[in-house]
Amino acid sequence: MTRIPGALSHLPRLRRPALVNAGEYWLRNDSLIERLSRLGDRFILTMPGTEAWLCLTDPRDIEVAFRAPAEDVYMAEVVRMLSPHELVLGPNQLTALDGAEHLAKRRMLLPAFHGDALKHYAGTIEEKAREAAMRWPVERPAPALPLAQDVALEIIMAVVFGVTDRGRLDRLRKATLDLTGYVATRRFVMQMAISNARGDRFQRPFPKIEALKAAVDAVVLEEVTERRRANRTGDGDVLGRLLAMADEDGRPMRDEELCDNMRLLLIGGHDTTAATIAWTLERITHNPAVLDRLEDAVQAGDDGYVDAVIQETLRMRPIFPFSVRITKQPLELDGLVVPAQTIVVPYIALVHRRPEIYPDPEEFRPERFCGSRPGTYSWIPFGGGIYRCIGASTAMLEARIVIRTLIEQLQLGRSPTGPERIRRHHVTFVPEHGAVTTALRRGTDEVATTRTGAR
Repeated sequence: MTRIPGALSHLPRLRRPALVNAGEYWLRNDSLIERLSRLGDRFILTMPGTEAWLCLTDPRDIEVAFRAPAEDVYMAEVVRMLSPHELVLGPNQLTALDGAEHLAKRRMLLPAFHGDALKHYAGTIEEKAREAAMRWPVERPAPALPLAQDVALEIIMAVVFGVTDRGRLDRLRKATLDLTGYVATRRFVMQMAISNARGDRFQRPFPKIEALKAAVDAVVLEEVTERRRANRTGDGDVLGRLLAMADEDGRPMRDEELCDNMRLLLIGGHDTTAATIAWTLERITHNPAVLDRLEDAVQAGDDGYVDAVIQETLRMRPIFPFSVRITKQPLELDGLVVPAQTIVVPYIALVHRRPEIYPDPEEFRPERFCGSRPGTYSWIPFGGGIYRCIGASTAMLEARIVIRTLIEQLQLGRSPTGPERIRRHHVTFVPEHGAVTTALRRGTDEVATTRTGAR
């Protein structure tokens, strides 16, 4: 039985076995979220293989958790308990580090994902988005998710890896897809569930995963070797920026660090952004008034409304349902002292459903975000605090350019089916049927004559 600390024993919880909670989380997450939404601002959730989770849905509590000092609250330690994140991405990448080590590495990496770096990436992203629009199937219903995954991978390889050798790029694409494909198999998902239940922290051997990781790393190291030999360690892509970086003592990144961080960006970066693009297409094709306004905004060059559509999509369909922390020191919330070694879960999906923040939360209303910035602790699809996703700005830029380009190039029709439910795709949540859309190419007579009928 899962232990609940005495200081938290009075909080509401689902009074049923932890295995039942885990089963509903893996198989019917939307149903679990509905149950949990009745439990209030703070509640306990039991899961097999870990101590009880203290779940938070009030932005005031979440602010305390996110603003806690680096040495008081960790993230990587608890992620290591709950998922094969480190197994797949490695122990040297940013999300595997905690405390001062995490802060130092984050400061080192941050320039590659903000400011001038983003401006440099925009042209490449737009080029890949236009290529994707040209390949987009037209005049028939087709799931958008696989297409979004393709364009997101092409973008992340171009922005992160750069193109110096076409054959090497093709090998990297295959190696990345082989690894992400295996992680998504039922066999591996079952292994992950069993490891969670046992609490073995994924420490037993996974030779297939190690072989697939090695295939990705081999291509990365070939590129690294060639750039060093040619003294091209300052190229404008992310890899070039990482090669040019040094820590506070002047030491460059070790090959193991480069490989792990490249795997984090290649795998984590493309899958999550692809899901965001697919969910945005699913949302707008089920909301014709939003689609009409979005088309007008794109034609007028109004990126503000494009961003608002993406932000509202991430409010309703966050790619991850919660964030996680573990307290290393007691954490003082209003009226509650959380003991050390407690798993604290800012429950993203529930924060985003609070009606006092988002009236009629089940309604898709991008206008919520027009002319105002999302709340730092009430809109948290990328987490928050010192562990906020370092690629959040890059992901938003990519989603904005891809959605804008697709709207420019394609006439999207209203979806003929109802809104799609949430389906798990290894660690992310995606549309159940892949966001089925029907498109026509703009500039054709057919688009002009069917514009009204397609809706």
